[in-house]
Amino acid sequence: MRKLLLASLLAGAACHVRAEPTSWDFSYTGFYWTFESHSTFDGDHTAEGWQPGKQVTGRFSGEDGNGDGIIALDELSKFTVHGRDYFPCMAEPSPYGRCSIQRFSYTLGGELDFSAGWYGYDEYYSGWGGGVSTGVSASDYSYGYHYESETFLYWTGQTRFDIVQLPVPEPGGGAMAAAGLLLLACLRRRFA
Repeated sequence: MRKLLLASLLAGAACHVRAEPTSWDFSYTGFYWTFESHSTFDGDHTAEGWQPGKQVTGRFSGEDGNGDGIIALDELSKFTVHGRDYFPCMAEPSPYGRCSIQRFSYTLGGELDFSAGWYGYDEYYSGWGGGVSTGVSASDYSYGYHYESETFLYWTGQTRFDIVQLPVPEPGGGAMAAAGLLLLACLRRRFA
């Protein structure tokens, strides 16, 4: 009976073990920056220039389910870029915030390519939005009755891409350890 109980515990712990999706942090650094605003109170303002320290950062999680060496849009489980967490926003859209990921692919150990955007508005004729399209630009805009502004970060040949795979936590480690300790205790008791 004890052997059956121990075998059941080990099988249950092994079945509970499931790999977590792999996650990556990424950044793009160095952009040609433009800013433009129009206000009935402050007038018009523009600025532009090369900004070596400007960054677009993010994180994504996914698994290469079909084994082709590419994390595709349908294999993605989390995606955050430029301060926006896309999956919760896509799951519960509202007039105040809607998000979409138009394309996504990450070649393992290589290139990251995506296009994602967001927008929102309120009942007072105010709105906001933006998006990131790798290799092209990252943008933010807002508008209201008396103002509008937009900021663009344009990719250049000097824009640097960095990506780091995050460590994957061992899933079910606690359950496996508990089952192993139980097995050792039972074996010790049997042979003592």
